[in-house]
Amino acid sequence: MAISGIPIYLSTLLLEKNRSNGKGPTLLVSDWTEPIAEAGFAGVEIWMNHLQLASRSEWELIKERLQESDLGLAYVVSAVPADAHDKSQRLRDALLEACDYFRPDGLKFHLAEDAKAKGSADEGLAFLKSWMRDLPRDIGLLCDAPPGASGAAGLEKARQIFGTERCKAVLHPFLMAPSELEAAMDAFGDFIGNLGLQSQDGGQWSHLSETPGAAKILAAVRKRNYKGTWSLEFTKGAGQPGENIDRLFDNAEKDLNFVLEALVGSPR
Repeated sequence: MAISGIPIYLSTLLLEKNRSNGKGPTLLVSDWTEPIAEAGFAGVEIWMNHLQLASRSEWELIKERLQESDLGLAYVVSAVPADAHDKSQRLRDALLEACDYFRPDGLKFHLAEDAKAKGSADEGLAFLKSWMRDLPRDIGLLCDAPPGASGAAGLEKARQIFGTERCKAVLHPFLMAPSELEAAMDAFGDFIGNLGLQSQDGGQWSHLSETPGAAKILAAVRKRNYKGTWSLEFTKGAGQPGENIDRLFDNAEKDLNFVLEALVGSPR
């Protein structure tokens, strides 16, 4: 459990260098639960590839080590396809199995890119809404960046399609101007269930503290008494040549402490 009491999670996608090249994962989540807990994160959100391409013995070890570390499994994170191909169906079935086994707080999802290319994004999201009825009812839904929309527009599209009874939305405050963030938080209130933390400079991921207006961004969130969760999704060095998992973790810890210092006055 985070010493600060603020639910800030680390995404295992942040640590994974094979994010988009089609190769298998390079890390075992079970190896990282203890360091993540010791750094002060409240829990993890696990990229689905780290589960779908792992053995069942790794699943058992993840669950065991999460309990030993008093680390919550906040979300399973995945792009979800909406087409009828066998590969897509296998992924959806694997997501149902993983959610049933681990019982995370929620499924954090966005529509898969190939599904968006083959038809209407709205139709794809409507399909996902129907499919997600098969998820255990105690698992929430977090819609991240509906296609073609971001910021307030993304929140509105998610609300229109999924409603508010079970679904909440993800907002990325460090990818927004402070004024845009303030307007979105005022308009959507507690429909915003998760703040996805990532910052970019010149198309490359950077430290949160390097974001123009970083202090104003966090002050705006604090002023509105935000009660949702936070997820550190990317950090400086991700996607760069010579990417190093230990360096990424160190940078993630720096980002965590930056946020905590701004919110509670001192790092963990």
